[in-house]
Amino acid sequence: MTILIENNDNIRIITLNRPEKLNAITLEMATELNSELQKAATDSTVKCVILTGKGRAFSSGGDVNEMAEHLPKAGELFYKLTDQIHSSFTTILRMKKPVINALNGIIAGGALGIALAGDYRIASKSTRMLSAHFKRGFVPAGGATYLLPRLIGLGRTQALFFGGKTLNSGEMLEWGLVHEIIEDEYLKEKSLEWAKKLSKGPISAIAETKQLLINSDTLSLEEELQIERDRNRESGNSGDAVEGIKAFIEKREPEFK
Repeated sequence: MTILIENNDNIRIITLNRPEKLNAITLEMATELNSELQKAATDSTVKCVILTGKGRAFSSGGDVNEMAEHLPKAGELFYKLTDQIHSSFTTILRMKKPVINALNGIIAGGALGIALAGDYRIASKSTRMLSAHFKRGFVPAGGATYLLPRLIGLGRTQALFFGGKTLNSGEMLEWGLVHEIIEDEYLKEKSLEWAKKLSKGPISAIAETKQLLINSDTLSLEEELQIERDRNRESGNSGDAVEGIKAFIEKREPEFK
């Protein structure tokens, strides 16, 4: 299996599982990942998702050996591959529950988008990120051209793509690509710690906040503020708000359902 699934209470851990190939993404892996992410998104028992890679890499991007099998028309494989990766990317962004990306080792090429789509991103100290698309003659895909300028601005995105810059974990944190760095051996432990915290949160408010953030680049100020106001009012009338306010008054931790 190219994807491993583990359940830890109400947390779904999805692991890219081709460690001997640095989790290079084949069409089979991309299809399996897309399927598992959609299952997690629609499974009401899952409150939080962790996405990570097994071994020395999160993912080195598309599998060049598989691409070689499709020469001289590798583009047809690219089209099928990006269809699956783009679906995974979109599912992570729009999933109505938090997604934690536990990033380890190498992140490159077509894996950039899904690596950065999570709501909270933790990197091990050994993590390195690079584009590598131009070394193989590819136009970047996988969601990176959408997400990177929004996360780090056009100039730094150009440094990654055109300058061929490789970022270490410290630079990834400085640039805002990840939220936290952890020693390699504690990556899973820290990811689970955050997942357990988020899984106890108000899931509806988390889902609406994700949608507001995604839409913020496409809506006018007035439209965004109106939707924000409406969603805020709806949340204020919810059972989660009742519990949150009561917990504050009673000086205890809230227990959201």
